[in-house]
Amino acid sequence: MRFSSLVFLMGEAGRNVRRNGLMSLAALSTVAIAMAVLGGAVYSLYRLHQFAEAQPRQFEIAVFMRFGQTRQKTEDVRRRIQALPGVETVALYSREQAWKDNNPLYGQVKDALDDNPLSDCLQVRVGDPKDTARMSALLANAAEFPEVEAVRDAKDELEKLFTFSRLVRNIGGAAAILLFLATALVIQNTIRLTVHARRKEIRIMQLVGATPGFIKLPMVLEGIFYGIAGAACAGGLVLFAAHQVSAYAGQFRSPLAADMPPAASPLVVLGILIAGGALVGWTGSALSVRRFLRRI
Repeated sequence: MRFSSLVFLMGEAGRNVRRNGLMSLAALSTVAIAMAVLGGAVYSLYRLHQFAEAQPRQFEIAVFMRFGQTRQKTEDVRRRIQALPGVETVALYSREQAWKDNNPLYGQVKDALDDNPLSDCLQVRVGDPKDTARMSALLANAAEFPEVEAVRDAKDELEKLFTFSRLVRNIGGAAAILLFLATALVIQNTIRLTVHARRKEIRIMQLVGATPGFIKLPMVLEGIFYGIAGAACAGGLVLFAAHQVSAYAGQFRSPLAADMPPAASPLVVLGILIAGGALVGWTGSALSVRRFLRRI
């Protein structure tokens, strides 16, 4: 197809949108609502998945040193653990700080620190929470770390969180696919109505010798326009709702949200919605026009 013909057909698609104002408005609003529901649901599922994935990263392995161990020995063990592959951070929780935090009489009893029965503790955080069990077994190995008295981890809680994360991922993925199919069906039926409303115009074009491609392309371009414009409106609604929810949730401070990853960039959200709207609009209009041309 020549460039001049493509420009003519694009202009024809624009004129058809303006000429059928009421039908275009109905199609555009339907696409916007459908894409807003899809985008809002998928964005919510995405943030829920991020939340579930972030929880295991907050758990640490507590490595208790043997009682009476010198601070120099403790620092040496800390450096050795930090050098292990997969270890993200190693923080020292000193016996003095632990005694201060757990002794209600601290500061009132003169010899409080002299009676300190606690030992130093190293708080180890691994890069991948799934390595927790392996790292705990390594740190509890007396041959590798004879200075360590005991190792405590939260493997039972971590396993429950991993199960929850998998559940969110699987259910969220299935729900996103079903919502996408439902949205595509709604948009396709809407575009089919716009094609059906112009059946006489299509028939006249066929009688004067217009090729199927010449008839189809302006309507496909219209469908793409409805998809892009509707998705852009939907993107604005989704981003506005997300901003309001974030502002409201930000009033509540919770340790569960300490490592919550930042939300996706508004441009990324808008770009994904527009691309999805263009894809659904193109698919819906192409299928609708093909079926209609096949019947007449």
